[in-house]
Amino acid sequence: MQGQALSGNHTLRLIVTIGVALIALVFLFPFYWMIVLGTHTRPEVYSFPPPILPGAALLENFQRLIETLNLPLAMGNSFLIAIATTLLTLFICSLAGYGFSRYTQAPGNRWLFTFMLGTIMIPPTIGLIPWFVEMKWFGWLNTYWPLIVPASANAFGIFWMRQYIEQAIPRELYDASQVDGCSGWRTYWQLVLPLVLPGLAALGVLTFLTTWNSFLIPLIVLNDKNLFTMPLALTTLNALYATDVPAVMLGTFISVLPIIIGFLLGTRYFIAGLTSGALK
Repeated sequence: MQGQALSGNHTLRLIVTIGVALIALVFLFPFYWMIVLGTHTRPEVYSFPPPILPGAALLENFQRLIETLNLPLAMGNSFLIAIATTLLTLFICSLAGYGFSRYTQAPGNRWLFTFMLGTIMIPPTIGLIPWFVEMKWFGWLNTYWPLIVPASANAFGIFWMRQYIEQAIPRELYDASQVDGCSGWRTYWQLVLPLVLPGLAALGVLTFLTTWNSFLIPLIVLNDKNLFTMPLALTTLNALYATDVPAVMLGTFISVLPIIIGFLLGTRYFIAGLTSGALK
């Protein structure tokens, strides 16, 4: 009976593994096909059946991509915006989450947190026109400020850090730091931040990915091609009656590559932090 149970468990694990592998292939195939299309010529891309193996036009497509858009400049712009937004978001959201978590008895804490949380339910497109008017009033159009500052104090990030801090930091630590004479700022900087690094890592990965893939906001506020981010620069490959599909696929793969690397590095750090425990 025990042997049959072990054999049944082994079979079930094998079936689950095969199922997960098949699902992973379904999700990975679009990335593979994107790379394949980036190595073929335009007539080959539109042929039937479509190509599923790499071609020999990679260098030709890459040269055409470089000639059409300033790839290093667009990548640098995207990195600048994504890194600045991520760092500012981590600072503001963790500080606000710390305030909501620790000072629960402060006047208006609950009402302010409820109001902030309610903004998550509002679709961002509803406030797009007032937001644009506000950015114009600030004189921030055709600059990077609208892409960095408004996104840094987002409700989800504050809610995430508040929940994480509440679970990771017991009230006794706050009391002990107060007895030792630590100010609120010193407690946040030297006590809270080192213990919530996994939460910061998760929020940082999500913020970096969202900022890097952002298209609508840069499209609205940026007019100078030298300021274009990578998603916005790829639109210059679209002509009036045709689209350079191989160059677009190759450029898209190049723009996705940093996201994949950042996601893998951030996920590894996040999992390592969780397994080590939030409290030492």
